Amino acid sequence: MGNYYTFVCSLPYLNFEGEPPMSPDEFIERAAPWLGDEELKALTDANAKLDVAAEWALWERSFRSAVAQIRAARLGKEFQADRLRTDVMDGATKQGITELYKTGEPLKIERGLDLICFSRLDEMSAGHFFDYTAVYCYFKKLVILWRWKCLDDLKGQEVLKDSCMVKS
Repeated sequence: MGNYYTFVCSLPYLNFEGEPPMSPDEFIERAAPWLGDEELKALTDANAKLDVAAEWALWERSFRSAVAQIRAARLGKEFQADRLRTDVMDGATKQGITELYKTGEPLKIERGLDLICFSRLDEMSAGHFFDYTAVYCYFKKLVILWRWKCLDDLKGQEVLKDSCMVKS
């Protein structure tokens, strides 16, 4: 494949504070006629070998490692650096993660972590207007927005209540 002018032009703008215009499954259905099999699979395969997918997977692992390192320190536990990579993450991102955790507000922390990921995807897609990188980054940003749309306060309260109850 190569250029996806018509498909990319048909995609609504994504805003981190906005509602997702479709589900990730709907996106895949819309994208299927435009993408090759390998490109379509790479949208959901964390081990995909396509350049943008591999770049995202490496950055995301590094991001998760940085978060795990901060969480371990807050819990007074040792971080096992040999298990996770932190060498891809830039200092500003690490500092941003640290600042989020200083707030002590779980919802603010989660929103902030997702905003960091959303912003990184914006950076990765900069200058890629009608190619697979634009499609891939759009999909990953859509997944982030969809996760927030699917959160249910009542279900969350039930899970919290169940997890805090002492079972005999």
